[in-house]
Amino acid sequence: MKIQFAISLTVLWLVIGFWSGPGVRAESRSVTATGAAALANLTPAEAQKLALKRARQAAIEEVCGVSVQAETFVKNNMLEADFIHSVSYGHIISEKILSWDATVSQKSKSHPPHIAYAVTIKATVKKEKGKPDPFYQVNGRLNKKIYQTGDEMIITVTATKPGYISVLNFSADGSVILLFPNRLNRNNYVKALQKLQIPSETERTDVLKLQVSTLQGHRKNTEYIKVIATRERLQLLEGLLIQGQYGVMNNVKIAATQIARFISAIPLKDRAEHTIFYEVVSSN
Repeated sequence: MKIQFAISLTVLWLVIGFWSGPGVRAESRSVTATGAAALANLTPAEAQKLALKRARQAAIEEVCGVSVQAETFVKNNMLEADFIHSVSYGHIISEKILSWDATVSQKSKSHPPHIAYAVTIKATVKKEKGKPDPFYQVNGRLNKKIYQTGDEMIITVTATKPGYISVLNFSADGSVILLFPNRLNRNNYVKALQKLQIPSETERTDVLKLQVSTLQGHRKNTEYIKVIATRERLQLLEGLLIQGQYGVMNNVKIAATQIARFISAIPLKDRAEHTIFYEVVSSN
């Protein structure tokens, strides 16, 4: 996504470091977990990413003792690791890859070999207490589901209870943009069922527009918006070093880990999440 200002087009980078919010170390445990994936119908890169995702799921399941539902970002037939749903009741707050292995098996010379990747990680998982509030929900809506390059994106958000809204854009190039709050608008508090528009009508007229585009040389990309509602302020903006009005985290893995650390400091009952997928097609 491109962010177009009324005066100039600016790309703004966000420099992030490990941040330890309140309670991050509580109820956390380090475990070793392994995930595997076969190359059947997958490229080597896809199989490796799938194996890593399964290792992360296994780590959370070992600590939390529940079945994990993972949310996977698929872009240009490539798997990108994203958030683990809050139903897992746990977040990975740090990880280290210990080893990669590949196994080859073959039924006979007349059959193709079966290749699988396996990865072993050491992950620190923060186990969360309590359960989500079923009456605390957040919903996000876009002005389109399919955009052409150059189209303007408008995001509308509502939550069932008062709280604070954070909106992130996971782009096809692997970057993560913190759209809201930002240095132009730090006040992200909303009342119950209040409609929040990003950018606001005033911002669209006087300051900026959100324009989408495909990656150079691509005919179509899939991206998504992540909306997070919390009853207490999620210190994303203040906890990061920012240049300009918006920030861009240029690594999905790092961004997901960092955001998980922020989110995990807030009890399950005091937050809600929503994901909106969209496509961008080339206008050529």
